Amino acid sequence: MTDFHDLVDTSGLTPEEEARLRRAHDLLIEAGPPPDLPPALEAPPTQPAEAEILQFPLLPKRRWALAAVVAATLALIAFGGGYLLGHSKGEASAFKTQHVVPMHGHGGALALLRLATPDSVGNWPMQMQVSGLPEQKSRTAYYELWLTKGGKPVAVCGTFRVHGEQTTVTFTVPYNLKAGHYDGWIVTAQPHDEAQPGPVVLA
Repeated sequence: MTDFHDLVDTSGLTPEEEARLRRAHDLLIEAGPPPDLPPALEAPPTQPAEAEILQFPLLPKRRWALAAVVAATLALIAFGGGYLLGHSKGEASAFKTQHVVPMHGHGGALALLRLATPDSVGNWPMQMQVSGLPEQKSRTAYYELWLTKGGKPVAVCGTFRVHGEQTTVTFTVPYNLKAGHYDGWIVTAQPHDEAQPGPVVLA
């Protein structure tokens, strides 16, 4: 793959922005080339099917140059099969991804949320790979994945603890994700078992 500086113009970026983009670039190299394109996808559709697109309009404002770089990076991630955080041989191949939602946080924390097709009664399988979140020192501490509305957490999708550099967790939620009730996802840090959401660490 092309060198990082051949792909990204780092002039005008803060050290934190450059470090985050460099980490995404390194993870793409580690993931390797994407699989061959299936024959069914060789011809592009005439227009996207609305049912297959999850739109969440509340995105943070960025400078246009940085937004273009991030958009290009995310496009590479999606085409590469969603291996932003490195691939897990068994889990990634068994999970039939239909939608991919990248998330990021402070200190280079990254996550990739994959959604499969819901079953006949509306259960949505979800798989999330997390990298860069600190391990919990307390046995009562954990992280929590939420759906948001108006930028605020409104529906819990699941809880988890991290271990090592990368953690993969799987959830199943019954919410109707295409009805417009939600506009995004966040992950909060919960110091102990409590009903209120803690500070946001990924969005």
